[in-house]
Amino acid sequence: MNRAKQNRIHHRAPLLSLAAGLVFLFSGCSVIQTITGIPQGQSTASDTEVIISADTVSNSISVAQTSATPDAAQEKAAAEAEASPSPTPLNEGISPTTGRPLPEGAVYQPVLVAIDNAAQARPQTALMLADIVYEFPLDREDHSTRYLALFSDELPKRVGPVRTSRAYLAETALEWGGLYVSLGDPEQATPGYPLLADSGLSHHIENKGEAASYFYHDKTITAIDEHTNFFQLLPYMEEHAPFDTAFHENRFTFEKGVTYDKGKEVQSVGIPFTSSDSERVLFTYDTVKNKFVRSDKNSKKVLGESKSLTPTDDVLGYSNESILVQNLIVQFVRVSAYDGTYRSVTLTGKGDCMYFVNGRAVFGSWSRPTLNDPTSYTLYDGTILRLEPGNTWIMMMPSTREIKIRYAR
Repeated sequence: MNRAKQNRIHHRAPLLSLAAGLVFLFSGCSVIQTITGIPQGQSTASDTEVIISADTVSNSISVAQTSATPDAAQEKAAAEAEASPSPTPLNEGISPTTGRPLPEGAVYQPVLVAIDNAAQARPQTALMLADIVYEFPLDREDHSTRYLALFSDELPKRVGPVRTSRAYLAETALEWGGLYVSLGDPEQATPGYPLLADSGLSHHIENKGEAASYFYHDKTITAIDEHTNFFQLLPYMEEHAPFDTAFHENRFTFEKGVTYDKGKEVQSVGIPFTSSDSERVLFTYDTVKNKFVRSDKNSKKVLGESKSLTPTDDVLGYSNESILVQNLIVQFVRVSAYDGTYRSVTLTGKGDCMYFVNGRAVFGSWSRPTLNDPTSYTLYDGTILRLEPGNTWIMMMPSTREIKIRYAR
């Protein structure tokens, strides 16, 4: 892959004035090493005491190259600037989705992907590169779950397996902006089911039309066709970014070494996505790594560590990593039947939350007034949730279920 082109897409520097117009100055790239052999960037470890999410100010301007008179050229440049997509520059180079430091000139440019979690689809590709992963219960007759993974800090060359959308996946993607990737609307959607065309998403693609060339089948994991759809994320963004995207500040913040006085130390958290299984998914706290190790059950109901394929520079091209989670949020939501096949998940209003940060559990709540608003996460005292810099998994838990927490003492 051409490094200059990769830098041009993923990390954009501020604009500089020139005599005839404005041009972009491109900065270094920290996109992960992929199977193409691109060297990995600098470490994202931070010594910063307090890290605050980015503001939403953007002043990106398009270059107008014209031979018209100066006044006409200025008018044309202004018109093009107004219509030009404007990704949000990051405040002091800090990621608003992970709290990690990023190279100078980095922008908030999220891509959200609907990812398969059927047993036949595991291990998925690039989950450990996601900033944030949501996990939702799937359809009424299906006891599996579906992921919605957000990528912004690092854009993997490929991700998948990609599956069809659901109304609640699109409604969650809506609050982040950016690009939403899926295989389109549910196959058995009945008249009246909320479709992507009516979701309010500014940018969404599926495997048809011009975007179809970025999807492909890979039968390395399974030969079952429905679990073999992958998306070339980085190549697509190289050709189509930027998108006009703004980040909302009031979702949560990051603080290195965050502690909670009322937090209780935990050993594990069991997630009962079905009424018959209190630990379908299990997060076990590793005190040495200061991460939660995710496990889930296969088709034979045997619990094992969850894995993700991550690009490497060795002969295989990928490493098979355990899924490690820095911050775990359990968001209790109303889940009901939409029809005989699909579920409905209520994502507006208010509800309870439990947060698991640095091995401790603390109570709180979530709020989202409308689908046009971001979800805010607050603590028991009403203050905004503080997370440890790193990745976050958000478990969208039916409010009728009880999670199973094993406390350390």
